[in-house]
Amino acid sequence: MPERTQNGTARPNAPRARRDAVETGKRRGTGRTRRGRESRGQLVDAARAVFERDGFLHARVADICDLAGFSHGSFYTYFVSKEEIFREVVDSVELDLLTPDPTGSEKDPVERIRAANRHYLETYAANAKIMQVIQQVATFDNEVLTIRLQRHEVFAHAIERRIRILQETDLADRNVDPAYAAQALGGMVAYFADLLFNTENGSPFELETAVSQLTILWTNALGIRPQL
Repeated sequence: MPERTQNGTARPNAPRARRDAVETGKRRGTGRTRRGRESRGQLVDAARAVFERDGFLHARVADICDLAGFSHGSFYTYFVSKEEIFREVVDSVELDLLTPDPTGSEKDPVERIRAANRHYLETYAANAKIMQVIQQVATFDNEVLTIRLQRHEVFAHAIERRIRILQETDLADRNVDPAYAAQALGGMVAYFADLLFNTENGSPFELETAVSQLTILWTNALGIRPQL
C-alpha cells in the first residue's frame, strides 16, 4: 500500500530501509564500533568518487553502493540520503582545506604564512574536482552553503587571533583591523585557488609563484618584515 499524507492523499513508497531510518531517527554503525566507522568511511570515499565522476545531480545511491561493495539497502544503515552523505564529503574536504599542518611556534611569521598558503593551495589542488561539485551544489543547497560558511568563519577567526598575536608582539601593523584583514586575506587565497585550479582552459599561473606572491601580499598587508 502507498504511504499517505495527513490529508489522505497518496505518495510514492520510499525505500523501506530509508523510511525506517527517517522515522526512527536511528542508524546503526555510524561510528560506535570500528567496523561501523570503517564501513561509513568506505561509503564516504565511494560517494566522493561518484560525485566527482557524475556530479551531484546525476550521482545515484546505487552507484555509491556498487563502488563501495555494499548492498543498496545497507546504505541506509549509515545515511538517510544522497544529500546527507554529500554533506559529510563537504565537511571532510573543507576541514582538510582549512586546517594547515601544525608548525612550531618558533617559526618566522613569514614562514608560517607561507606554510599556510602552501597548504591551502596544495590541498585545493588535490580536491579540485570535488570542489567544483561542492561550489555548484552550494548555489542551491542551503545546508551545504551553511557548512562552507561555518568552516570559513572558524578559519577567519583563527587568522584574526593570529594577527592579534603578531600585533601584540609588534610584528604586525597595529593600524590593521584583524577582523577585516582575516576576511580579506583569507578570501584572496580562496579566490586565487579557484583561479589556479578551476579554470576550464588552464591557468596562466603557477603554484610555486602563487605561494610566493600570496605570501608577499599577506606580509605587506599586515606590515610584517622577515626576521633577521
